[in-house]
Amino acid sequence: MVSVNLSSSPSTPPPTFILCPSEHLHYIYGLTNEPIHNKSSKPHHLIPLDLSRINVDVERRPLRCHTCMRYSSVCDYWCETCCVPYHKECLEPPPKINVLYHPKHPLRLHCSGWGKLIKCSCCGERPVSGILYYNCRKCDFNLHTVCAIKQNILSINYPKRHEHTLIYFPRRNSLVCDVCALDDKDCFVYICYQCDFVVHKTCIYLPTTIRISRHEHRLSFTPNIYIPEEDWSIYHDEDWSCGVCRKIVDGNYGQYSCVKGCDYFVHSKCATLRNLWDGEEHEGEPEIEYEDIKTFKEIGDGRVIQHFSHPKHHMKLKKESDEGKWCQACILPIYEGNIYECMMKCDFILHETCAHLPRRKWHPLHVHPLTLQVNHIEGGTFICHACMDHCCGFAYECCEPRCSFTIDVRCALVYEPFIDHCIHPHPLFLSPKEGTKQCSLCYRKPNHSMTCNKCSFSFGLCFRCATIPNKMKYISDEHVLTRSYYHRDNIISDIYCEICEQYSYYDVGYYMCNVCCTAVHITCLLGNHPFIKHGESIIIEKTVSLDTFAPSVKNVPLTE
Repeated sequence: MVSVNLSSSPSTPPPTFILCPSEHLHYIYGLTNEPIHNKSSKPHHLIPLDLSRINVDVERRPLRCHTCMRYSSVCDYWCETCCVPYHKECLEPPPKINVLYHPKHPLRLHCSGWGKLIKCSCCGERPVSGILYYNCRKCDFNLHTVCAIKQNILSINYPKRHEHTLIYFPRRNSLVCDVCALDDKDCFVYICYQCDFVVHKTCIYLPTTIRISRHEHRLSFTPNIYIPEEDWSIYHDEDWSCGVCRKIVDGNYGQYSCVKGCDYFVHSKCATLRNLWDGEEHEGEPEIEYEDIKTFKEIGDGRVIQHFSHPKHHMKLKKESDEGKWCQACILPIYEGNIYECMMKCDFILHETCAHLPRRKWHPLHVHPLTLQVNHIEGGTFICHACMDHCCGFAYECCEPRCSFTIDVRCALVYEPFIDHCIHPHPLFLSPKEGTKQCSLCYRKPNHSMTCNKCSFSFGLCFRCATIPNKMKYISDEHVLTRSYYHRDNIISDIYCEICEQYSYYDVGYYMCNVCCTAVHITCLLGNHPFIKHGESIIIEKTVSLDTFAPSVKNVPLTE
């Protein structure tokens, strides 16, 4: 929430008011009968945006001009009624303008329709629809209002990118950028005539040293990959695949590589995706070494521990499982494998693997280190950012200011490549962009998913389906049930779910006993919230009534 203090004093004269663009821009240029933003009976007055008068209560983030919809640290005016900022260039843009970037034709002011995304040729950003922009219809050339009116830069001297001065090349072309290896004709191009060097304007100021979520070390920009000629025979195309999109990296162009010598390479554009890069330049900064904090203290020969999540009592290693009880960390049942059990018999139990979870770790879904938290044990839920499910138990959380990333321990153990032959025969890798891939099992389109590059990226898997146990126990069957799926190319219509008592004629997951041919749907056996403690009442939200999750008499899942 951003508020502006309008009080004046003898030393601070009252500000000069300007009418808000939401009241007059569209009427002046006859673009529509209605303004972009919701009208108000209050006068829409703009005041100069004096940062000393702004109180940012939650986050200090770049402001977003409400005309061109660009994020920027430099906005000039503030509307006290709409509570939005504006560039001064966006307040009263002329209906027609001539720019050096496009000398052949004048540019005219337009308003993009809702649902139509306009890409600015100067800054390369593709903002939301419903904005003012300049356009040349003959050449399909677009500019933000602020990019068009600000001073045109025809030459750039930036030694970090290139030793010579770079000159703007006005002709629309498909020249390949030496920094990103792409030939985007909609981007401004700068060239060096001496070196035959071509670069997009948006690539000139790419950072030198960065950190992304997909790799444990920092990455540095390199203009090309040098390999001695005698070593050419030992490398193959797959050795140069991008660590984000898994496509081939052309060593003749710029890319990011690991600063510590790992054979890890990333396309320039992939490395600087907003959902992967923290937005910080780390050139010249020492890399922070985080201390390895142990989650428990061994007592005696190591069979007894004092776990940080249960500091009051000691826990003892037990070789036999206790069916019917649940692990406090992952909220999965205790059926097989070793466990740690409270020596005071207070029903606090951990799988041995969960007890050994690291206190701090990196995860490819988040750029900051995550810390293991146990504040969700005694009631309450959290929403996992990976599977988007309500969960209880242990969670990894980001402790950075203004960051609320939380992931449950099951999703935190999913890494690249993800291999589960019960689900898919090939290794799976994280999709580079959020919300772009549909899960092939549940047909949801989650924020985070994995895909198969060997199947031409046609197979997708969400974190919720990836973390469902592969084995289950069903009270009506003495054997272990294993997970399987229908497929569209091999539909079996006579498999009958014993819980919902219905046949399945479409792609759906199920558990089956290979001995008794017992079959049950995954959702019927696990329910809608499989990772919330059984037998407890949980308040999901303040505005939502209590939901009671009682143990089902039909199923006892086991972990694998």
